[in-house]
Amino acid sequence: MLRVIDRYAFTNRLRMVDPAQKSAIALTTIVLCLVLDRPLVSGLALLWMVGLAIGYARLPWRVVIAVLSTESMFLMLSVIGIAVRLGVDASTAAVPIGPFWVSMDRSSVLLAGQVFIRVIACVSALNVLALTTPLVDLIDLFHRWRIPTILIEVMILSYRAIFLLLDTLERMVIAQKARLGYASWRSTLRSSALIGSQLFMAAYQRSRMLEQALIGRGFCGEVRVLPIRYHHDWRLWAFLVLMVITVSLARMWG
Repeated sequence: MLRVIDRYAFTNRLRMVDPAQKSAIALTTIVLCLVLDRPLVSGLALLWMVGLAIGYARLPWRVVIAVLSTESMFLMLSVIGIAVRLGVDASTAAVPIGPFWVSMDRSSVLLAGQVFIRVIACVSALNVLALTTPLVDLIDLFHRWRIPTILIEVMILSYRAIFLLLDTLERMVIAQKARLGYASWRSTLRSSALIGSQLFMAAYQRSRMLEQALIGRGFCGEVRVLPIRYHHDWRLWAFLVLMVITVSLARMWG
């Protein structure tokens, strides 16, 4: 999924738009969802962000929906703790499960639904930024915003370490499949255990090789990227104004 996001970040219609403008749209959407705090507001913001990603940035709808669906599954695991109450004493409409009592009521379910729609709307705004803005553009933006260099370097190295870890995992799985490492249930467990014990060591060794390569190329503690000429899209400002107006009206009606 990370590689898919990275690939479309370089090939979408908003690639050359100033990342500051795209960040302003994402941050404004998040602030509106948090401050206005209504399910209708969050639902409209979600629709606006999906429409921007699919309709204007020309991202494939399957990619946008797949990213949102993956995030929704993780979010569902979190909001279950809001909707479901676990206790040791019996209460109204409680169901016994071992020594505990599990109960749900209308207010907790509504609260879980409100939290879910609000968070997924905020996440959709971040998705638009991530799917339309490569890391090099964000680095340039952070330098313009005078973000401390150490924070930028940690972000870059962490981002690269994720791909190193995934690439190492993929190579290990391919090697095990070539040796029939997943031919049976027992061999699958053994192969998974081997991956778990060797993956981080192999990824660490590759990260050390990356460090030595950077030092050999004159790395002195700061990653510099070539400046890119961006442009501002007035239609995105019009989009932002329309979104603010519609969600504000939804807050008044909701």
